[in-house]
Parts: sequence; C-alpha cells; structure tokens
Amino acid sequence: MKESNGGNDIQPSHESLIDSRTAATYLNIHPKTLERMARMGEVPATKHGRSWQFLQSLLSKWLKERMKPNLNEHRPQKDDEQKEKPYQ
Repeated sequence: MKESNGGNDIQPSHESLIDSRTAATYLNIHPKTLERMARMGEVPATKHGRSWQFLQSLLSKWLKERMKPNLNEHRPQKDDEQKEKPYQ
C-alpha cells in the first residue's frame, strides 16, 4: 500500500556523484585543471579520501552562471544602442 505525504507524491531524486574525469569531460577541461579549481574553491566539489567528487547539476549551474557575463558582453547591439555610443 502506498503511503500518502499530504497529497505530494513527488519523491526526492537522488543524483549520483561523478568523478574528476567524468566532470572534466563534461566541462571540456583537463581533470587536473578541474581538481586544481576544486582545491581553490572555484567549482562546487567535495573530496572523498583522495578523490574529488562532483554533482553534474551543480557543475551545470556553475557553468551557466559563469557564462552570463560573457553572453551579455558579446550580445549584438540594437541599432538604437549603436547610435547612442559615439565612434572612437
């Protein structure tokens, strides 16, 4: 028989940890670079013994946040925005 939890039948999902090699492949960087970034606290990670572990969902969120400034800098300007800035 199924237990009810107040009408909310959504079960919490369990996301597995991934290792440095898998995470580095996802981010398209070298595993040692990723491990250095983890040691410096630049990426969300946890250390289990000698190995670093990552959640892909947190890496995805981190990557999106990191890309936001670049996306805004390189977005095409509208015609009226170009007219406001004088040529240098």
